[in-house]
Amino acid sequence: MDSAAVDFLEGLAAIRIEPSALKCVFLTHWHNDHSAGAAYLKKNFGTPVYYSPAEKPYLTRETAKHGLRTWLGSRVPEEGPLVLIRGLLEEAAPAAVIADYLVRDGEDLPGGFRVLATDGHTPGHVAYFHQPTRALFCGDALAVVGDRLRLMARPVTPDLHAARIAAMRCVEEDARVMCPGHRGPLTKNVTEERARMRAQLESGAAWPLLG
Repeated sequence: MDSAAVDFLEGLAAIRIEPSALKCVFLTHWHNDHSAGAAYLKKNFGTPVYYSPAEKPYLTRETAKHGLRTWLGSRVPEEGPLVLIRGLLEEAAPAAVIADYLVRDGEDLPGGFRVLATDGHTPGHVAYFHQPTRALFCGDALAVVGDRLRLMARPVTPDLHAARIAAMRCVEEDARVMCPGHRGPLTKNVTEERARMRAQLESGAAWPLLG
């Protein structure tokens, strides 16, 4: 994802949706491989942006580092895994975006979504549960690899205790589709996979290095 929303706009064009038709953008967290383009959509199409209060300092660039780290970050191409590296160097989203609405745990949002606080990967990470379809958009609270639920890698999980609670909240939700922030959604054996991950989390097993 890039700050000019090129990838996102190409995706919309592929499914024949005009950007002006977007009702809002829900951000799970500030990392720019998830938030890049939100500022562009808001500025150019008036798309309202929603996110957690704890993510605000990062998304408004109050936390942005100055000096060498900013200089290096601004020169990192927004391509592939480098997108995340740029954000981590600067400790802020590449383009500031002010929320139109700050979401709270448990509240209902437009379109039938409910907010789940799932911090751990970042301080204010949230997931969004689409109640009509029982689809959980879990961001980086969980991963899906090879039709199996996985935890995110240890190096990108600074608060393991909170992340374990967040992952448990996700698998306890009665979801029939699990949509992670990376790769494709889990649509097969979802109930069984949720139960397996719950058992793994309850066992107290060490957090895996590579998720």
